[in-house]
Amino acid sequence: MGNSLLINFTGFKQVRLELRTNGASTDAVDFSFDSNLDTLLIENVDKLLKKNTITTSSLQEVKIIGDIDPNSSAYKIAQTWIEAVKTFKNSEN
Repeated sequence: MGNSLLINFTGFKQVRLELRTNGASTDAVDFSFDSNLDTLLIENVDKLLKKNTITTSSLQEVKIIGDIDPNSSAYKIAQTWIEAVKTFKNSEN
């Protein structure tokens, strides 16, 4: 199953990044944002992965969950980051 990352919108402008290994939660980080979600998302993902010595390309799955409107800017920012990871992984092969 490998490593996965959940981007969980837990409330209004609240995000929990949860790292899972083989389906079990191994670490998490919570942050809030007023603006600059893109920067905060990248910084916090990088910190979480570095702390757990995992590379972005080793993530088997990245999902957005929680209370988030798929038409919102926050959802689209997270989705764009996920697409960038997929593109990066495909370019490595």
